[in-house]
Parts: sequence; structure tokens; C-alpha cells
Amino acid sequence: MKVLRDKKSLTRFLILYKSAVDEPNKLADIASDLDMSEQAASNYISEMEQDDLIDRSGRKYHPTSEGMEFVREILGELGSFLDEATAEINFISTCTAVASENITEGDEVGLFMEDGLLHASLRESTSKGTALQNAKVGEPVKVGGLHGITEMDIGRLYLLEWDITDDTDELENVKEKIEELSYDKIAVMEEAQYGLCNMIDLEPDIIFAPIEASINAAEKGLDILFMLSKDELDRVLEKLNRRNRDLDEEYTIDYEVI
Repeated sequence: MKVLRDKKSLTRFLILYKSAVDEPNKLADIASDLDMSEQAASNYISEMEQDDLIDRSGRKYHPTSEGMEFVREILGELGSFLDEATAEINFISTCTAVASENITEGDEVGLFMEDGLLHASLRESTSKGTALQNAKVGEPVKVGGLHGITEMDIGRLYLLEWDITDDTDELENVKEKIEELSYDKIAVMEEAQYGLCNMIDLEPDIIFAPIEASINAAEKGLDILFMLSKDELDRVLEKLNRRNRDLDEEYTIDYEVI
């Protein structure tokens, strides 16, 4: 909820959003659309230029790559808050789950998070609903009349630093570290870490958008082994710490650098 209380970050987000969508060439256009004075808009943009978030070369305002990353992060925080708030207030009237057993239309089912997926079962649960269709084991089933909140533990991230090396001892050391861990999925940042998996007979599960996918998987209760280079570690830690900041402990993602 912190993002909703941070006026400065929200204003920066709106300026960047406007710039990305419309590429305005006048400060007055930005100020007018955001219902603020030109002086206030100018002050914000000057600070954002210093922070390398926005650029006005070529006579148009547009976000830098850092600015687009800032927009994505704010959208992610807003999305997470809206998902959580919607679940708590129970605005959602239906959902789709995977049938854990054969289910008949009209059955009261419990909803469980298992292996990162929402499952519907005839077992009792704090989150319940009514099956709106027949479904066999493993098939999708739509569930309505939802009430209660699905119990779920947040997963953990193991951040394993690894770059290309010819040192066989280091490779063996990495392999031993991995064997000592208990995890559900493997994510790799780049080709180097993908190749490492091939060298030690592991199959990566997440190879595209690994940062976002790993965080999403952890939010669904999965423990993730995330292989990345030393150069990327600081960026990932910053993103994790920003996500965890001011969240209740039960919603934070715990991580360990290996």
C-alpha cells in the first residue's frame, strides 16, 4: 500500500506514463493532463532528468530505459496491491482452478495453492466455492460463489551467483551447493547460467523474464533457485528489497545469496 501514499513516486509514474503513450513536445500538455501547474511539472521533470528517468531530446518528452523500468515496477506494485485487496474484499465472483479429483457441477469445493497453482478439491478449506461445471482430475474447473481467502505461504529465493569459468573445482563447488538446497523450480538469467545447467545435468524451468517470473512464483508459494551473474545480483536485490519494503512479514519474499 506504500505506493498509494507516495505522492512523488505516483506523480513521476504519471509523467512517465503520459510521456510513453503520447510523447508530448510541450510541458503545458503534461501539466494540463495531470492537473498541475507548469512550474510543478517543470520541477518534477528537472529532478527526473537528473535521475535519468526522462529525456526530452528531439523536442519530445519520453522515458529512458530506467524510466520504463520505474514504470514497470510501479505497475507491478499497484497490480500486487489490487490483487491482494480484491481477494480480501472478495470482489471476485468466479475463478478457475485445476481439479484435484473428479468434480461434479454443484459440488462445494475447497481451494488450495499447490505447486504454485490453484487447485479445487472436495476437501475442506478456508477458501470455498461451488463448481460451475463437471471436471476430471487435472482439468480446469470454474468455481463460483467464492468466500474466504486461500491459505498460502510465500516462497523463498536462492540467488546463486555464477559466471563462466574454467575452474573445475569451482564448478564442483557450485554443484555441491545446489545439491544441498531444497527448491521447486530453477530460473536462469542468461545463456551462461543456462549452459551451467547443461553442465551439471539440471533442466531450467524459467528462462524468459526470470526476475518477474521468479518473484511471481515465490508469491505463489514456490521456492526458486535463481542462477544469475554477479553483475545482475545488485539489480535483483534492489528489486526484491523494494518489493519487500514496508510489507508485513507474512507477505515478504525471503532470499539467500548462495
